[in-house]
Amino acid sequence: MMNIVQACGVVAKNKGPSLVVATMLSMFIFDRIEGRDGQARFVPLLGGKAGAIVGVIVAKLRDLLQGYKATGAAPGRISSVPLMGGCAGLGLGLAMAQPARKVIVMDGDASLLMELSGLATVAAHQPANLLHIVVNNGTQFTAYANARAPLPDFRFTDAARAAGYAHAETISDATQWAERLPQLMALQGPVFVELMVQPFPQQTKPGFVQQEMPDVQFARMGLEVAALRSHLEHA
Repeated sequence: MMNIVQACGVVAKNKGPSLVVATMLSMFIFDRIEGRDGQARFVPLLGGKAGAIVGVIVAKLRDLLQGYKATGAAPGRISSVPLMGGCAGLGLGLAMAQPARKVIVMDGDASLLMELSGLATVAAHQPANLLHIVVNNGTQFTAYANARAPLPDFRFTDAARAAGYAHAETISDATQWAERLPQLMALQGPVFVELMVQPFPQQTKPGFVQQEMPDVQFARMGLEVAALRSHLEHA
């Protein structure tokens, strides 16, 4: 089973000019591994939980050496936090507004369970340029409480297929994911992929102190929408 850095790193390395909508853990991993141009060229995509930690540490060291500090999404990517459950809807809106661009949604399992109707809405509009990915790691509040996700055995691939997605499949192997993503991006959408991902190591151990969330985390979605508008106007 792949880890979250492998799941997001493959997307960052292969997305090209695609627009990306990310939520929850994927959003924070993209923040850490993407450089100024939104790529993750120097991040080792090693397996296992240790590989996920190494990947994040290497990305941080790279940014430190290059004098780069991530302050939010790279150009062409927006988050759907604090709009939990709204990732598919945001992706659908972008796909319909930008039909010539590929739109990639990096959803979360707990998030998508909150808004399963989003699958039916996407399928009803049949956006040919939408690739909908759900990270299924069986947890919510990942890396903090790692609370068990509701219905951990729920198969999102079956739900997407039943809703009417043009294609739906499940991938758990990192090598297969790296090989398969370019092929999936070339398919007529909407395409759905359920990635089976290891939970990120939990941080809430004895002595753990939760840091106060910066104000930007509550305002970043609006700021990123404005930045994305500017990015598209000048693309």
